[in-house]
Amino acid sequence: MPEEFILFQPMGRRVAAEENLSLLELAQQNGVGIEATCGGKGRCGNCKVLVQGKVSLLDKEEADSLGPDADKGYRLACQTTALEGASVWVPENSRVHRQVILTTGYEHDMNLDPEICVWELSIPLEDMEKNNQLRELILAQLNRVAQNGSDFQWSLPSALMQGLNERLDKSAGKLSVVTTMSGHCLEISPGWDSSCLGVAVDLGTTTIVVYLMDLKTGRVLSVKAEMNPQVSYGEDVISRIALCRDRPDRLEKLGRVVYECINALAQDACMEAGVHPGRIFEAVVVGNTAMHHIFLQLDPAGLARAPYIPETSDSIEISARSIIPVSASGAQIHMLPVKAGFVGADTVAAVLSLDGDQVTEPTLILDLGTNGEIVLATPQRILCCSCAVGPAFEGGHIKWGMRGAPGAVDQVSVSPDSLEPALRVIGDGPALGICGSGLVSLVSELVKVGVVTASGGFDESRCSTHLRWGTDGLEYLLATKENTGTGQDLVLTHQDLSHLQLAKAAIHAGISLLLEELDITRLEKVLLAGAFGNYLDPVSACGINMFPGVTVENITSVGNAAGAGAITALLSRSQRKRAQTIASRMEYLELASHPKFNEAFVKAMAFSEQGGKT
Repeated sequence: MPEEFILFQPMGRRVAAEENLSLLELAQQNGVGIEATCGGKGRCGNCKVLVQGKVSLLDKEEADSLGPDADKGYRLACQTTALEGASVWVPENSRVHRQVILTTGYEHDMNLDPEICVWELSIPLEDMEKNNQLRELILAQLNRVAQNGSDFQWSLPSALMQGLNERLDKSAGKLSVVTTMSGHCLEISPGWDSSCLGVAVDLGTTTIVVYLMDLKTGRVLSVKAEMNPQVSYGEDVISRIALCRDRPDRLEKLGRVVYECINALAQDACMEAGVHPGRIFEAVVVGNTAMHHIFLQLDPAGLARAPYIPETSDSIEISARSIIPVSASGAQIHMLPVKAGFVGADTVAAVLSLDGDQVTEPTLILDLGTNGEIVLATPQRILCCSCAVGPAFEGGHIKWGMRGAPGAVDQVSVSPDSLEPALRVIGDGPALGICGSGLVSLVSELVKVGVVTASGGFDESRCSTHLRWGTDGLEYLLATKENTGTGQDLVLTHQDLSHLQLAKAAIHAGISLLLEELDITRLEKVLLAGAFGNYLDPVSACGINMFPGVTVENITSVGNAAGAGAITALLSRSQRKRAQTIASRMEYLELASHPKFNEAFVKAMAFSEQGGKT
């Protein structure tokens, strides 16, 4: 095949075509963000593109997936191969949008006790005659300034001593020595430089947030966030696990794109703060168990099959240089422990930051996404479980669903008389779709005005301008094509209702079983963590009967609790030990095999507005 080029627009990315590679694979290899929820299996239909040029033939399965769009020239990027040079237009709904990324989290006072410390030494020049003598001088000075030298077992690698005599002479005997609190030396540099940096990383399925921290003051210097580049390989952890299973080479690839993203975010954070990334000496990383395994290049296949046991669950320390090359040569990464196959270090971090191990009353901690992690904490016990919620809360599998990005409807009110909707759109522009919080808001309103029945369907007797018959049955019209940014009507279908119903039923059932396990009928506090929880309206959530045993007044959004937990662990050794204790204390309830789950799930399907009561 002669060398041809594929032009991806509107990105303006020109890439060399490769024989037998799909357009999606070419895009993934060249940093072109195209949605691929199913991991490129041709099932989700999210990678629709318009292609000009000679490409592989459209088969019946792809045509069925595309529906009417096949007649408009659309193709699935994962099923299409360019036979010659081609121009590929990636429409708005198929792009990896820049999401509104939640970075703020719960804050509380704590004792600053980092693992890394900087010692400023003065070595008399007249005492420096031999390299081995210099080592002894440094050790003596470290014992003096530490004032508790008997607690340290100092370790000075020989590589750090090379050429030090000459460098020290130029600095008039002044040295900065960076060590761990166990006494291992990470860096020796001439002159006094007390700067000591660390990064806390919240490695989410959809987003990555990096917090640049001053380890001496505990101050946040900069926060940078980006979409997790793994999204273009599969939107949820199941599709990424399957990809690693079917294509073993993809495990390394998925890890590498995350490393590159974290490194770039760390560099950007340092540039914004006006500090040198070479002063980054430690990172703490938290994420769900699948993200944890892929990050560590551990086979995640076991997480997708019973009994869903992680390859490892303890806290881990590794060298940071392969992950964050811009950091100091001796920098290290600490990863908090995971609890179970679908309860990861991010949940442990959230419990840590929210003091879930120190509650005085029954408290529920929820982080709802494609997978829902639920923790029920009491003074005596901490229970946790995970629910296979599906992607509805993030806009997935919804006809006009999207993540919380500009153009997404995130709040709706509906007139009880005319059924006319009033929409709030992120960015205040024309609506492109509806995100998870907007979906819950809309359905809650439709339940309240009687358009959606308790059983989860549209009430046909309420047909009007807005509740109408569409190609797939009854649908509710939010905005006409003249008022959207897509040029098509924005609607909610009965299939969308079903997806939300299943998601909220899974959450309701999981909470119900945890409450039953501890013989609790009422919750005094509900803490909603994560992006979806932060933007979810508690009134709307109760309006669709999402949470049992709860009143609206007891629900609080707490922001990025996982990120806050990562910061806490970065700044304090004692908090790391506490995180390990929390993970050991948590009791995991496996819902998939629970004898009462199916009954609880069916009971939780009702959309009836409960006013905050079960």
